[in-house]
Amino acid sequence: MATDFTITALNDATDSENRMHSDEVAARYGFAGALVSGVNVFGYMTQPLVAEFGAEWLSNTGFDVRFLLPAYEQDAVSVTSTKAEESMQANSRHRIDTCASNQHDIILARLASWPLGSIDSSRSQAMRVQAKQEAAIYEEAARPELSWDVIHLERAAPTWHWTPSKEDNDRHVEAQRDPAACYRGTDALIHPYFLLDTCNRALMRLYVLPAWIHVGTVGSMIRAIKVGEAITVDCRPIERWERKGHQFIRLYIAMFSQDDLVFEAEHTAIFSIAAK
Repeated sequence: MATDFTITALNDATDSENRMHSDEVAARYGFAGALVSGVNVFGYMTQPLVAEFGAEWLSNTGFDVRFLLPAYEQDAVSVTSTKAEESMQANSRHRIDTCASNQHDIILARLASWPLGSIDSSRSQAMRVQAKQEAAIYEEAARPELSWDVIHLERAAPTWHWTPSKEDNDRHVEAQRDPAACYRGTDALIHPYFLLDTCNRALMRLYVLPAWIHVGTVGSMIRAIKVGEAITVDCRPIERWERKGHQFIRLYIAMFSQDDLVFEAEHTAIFSIAAK
């Protein structure tokens, strides 16, 4: 399998609290212009996979996406997916490596995806209990601006009750210019761009982040989430570190439909960007 797909990158986050999506602030950090969000690029990378495997790819799939360099408005983003050598038969659900490059053949992001085996939900269930116990800690405090000292590792955030609306899903699908039928109609599934954008929102519900960069997510799409479905989102910071002058945060995020775990991920961002 070798699938090629090209799309023009669009920055649909100019009004975001994250000012890395503005030309002025991005230039201050040495970038050529406003950054197209990583979650948007992730959405582009999923399009040929859903075209190949259908809505099945949105369930029982593990993934690891890493954003290496920024995409800018009007970049021609080319996506190529290659099936592992040992699984070349048609429609096989084995590991697939996907790469996104710009018009200069510079690799912007890499995505690996694979079928999941059995799921151990003990980690996510323990966090649900912890979130109820520690909710008052967050309720008593205003959302702080994110800095090294305000990150309390392993402290669960209050549970967030989220119902993805048709309007929000349609907006994400439109930004992606994605023709897939599974995101439309009465049984519409939420777009992967919307899914990871919600992980970004989970981070922003905890902290004020004036300028930050999403650098990667490792996740499990256990079951596709439907538009209008009642979802509870639990998260907690699990790691912080510094490298090359940048400061990083990693969240563990779990989403439930009633008592069933439907999605979990480790979501990583640079929250303090080294000066150029």
